[in-house]
Amino acid sequence: MRRLSLALCGLAFLALSTGCDSSGTTGTVRVMSQNLYLGADLFLVANEQDPNMIPVRVAQLYGSVQASDPAARMAAVAAEIARVNPDLVGLQEVTTYYVQSPGDNLPGAANTTATTVTFDFLQLLLDALADEGVSYTVAARADNADVEFPATTDGMTFFDVRYRDADVILARSDVQTSGAVNQEFQTVLTIPVGGVDQTFTRSYQSVNATVDGFPLTFFNTHLEVGGPAEPIQRIQAAELATEVRDTGGSVILVGDINSDGNTGGTSYQDLTVLLRDAFPVGSAATCCQAADLGNATSQLQTRIDVVLSRGFDTTVEGEVVLDTPADRVGGVWPSDHAGVWAELEGVVN
Repeated sequence: MRRLSLALCGLAFLALSTGCDSSGTTGTVRVMSQNLYLGADLFLVANEQDPNMIPVRVAQLYGSVQASDPAARMAAVAAEIARVNPDLVGLQEVTTYYVQSPGDNLPGAANTTATTVTFDFLQLLLDALADEGVSYTVAARADNADVEFPATTDGMTFFDVRYRDADVILARSDVQTSGAVNQEFQTVLTIPVGGVDQTFTRSYQSVNATVDGFPLTFFNTHLEVGGPAEPIQRIQAAELATEVRDTGGSVILVGDINSDGNTGGTSYQDLTVLLRDAFPVGSAATCCQAADLGNATSQLQTRIDVVLSRGFDTTVEGEVVLDTPADRVGGVWPSDHAGVWAELEGVVN
């Protein structure tokens, strides 16, 4: 856990803010972002080009998900949310897994017919929050990629595994929100899996909220990965930037943007032309632990989980969470990403 008592204002962000104007009434908003992690390396399946091996890879992936103990991981995230007590939370990789046995799917089929839920990350998290004695409601939810593949552990019997991705905005129960927007990006990644093209939808969400007398629009997003897919990521960032630019008033954007804020990733730069980063460059790292979450020491190196804003001139304080070995549960990290939160202050005109 790395706590930043920032109280940042003025020179470092002069180009992106109006300065610390004390002529009006100030309001503070506390927000958080957490990628929940699907529990396995999706590219274990995505990179397999032999259709006959897809069921084997899917079974391996699903076994990794089970070994990651989603219930314990969501409980750890819930405990952190309860401790931080944010007004609004942006969540990414809010995954639901379904199975069907015996299976009837074929590699490359477009069927998503499995209906038996085995892991519902959102419900696990909401239940754990209730156990912590805090109440959050779903203010916005965007369902993204939804794919189903056959799986086998012995090459003889088959079951189907369905993976559905979502991004979610949570609001503390005393925070009123309205005008929820769930928008798919127009440009998304399509990759061949076992010789058949699969499209991986991504999106952003937004809600209007008033916190501590401060009206704002809160955005949450999960942009495409970098590397060969970076051109798609940049197009998504540009689409999001256009929406932010066209949104009046104060804005907070959180999410996993897959672009490093410490080294000046291109999509990060595109967004911070419009928005102020709550964390100084080089102040933290949020990604990524090992795919199986079993590494004993942290492997976080890049800062791709961000809190960006317009109309908030001061970061009162902020923190990177779930980033130390003491945060591990049952020998695994709660996520391959650390979480981030920040308390932002602005002037209510």
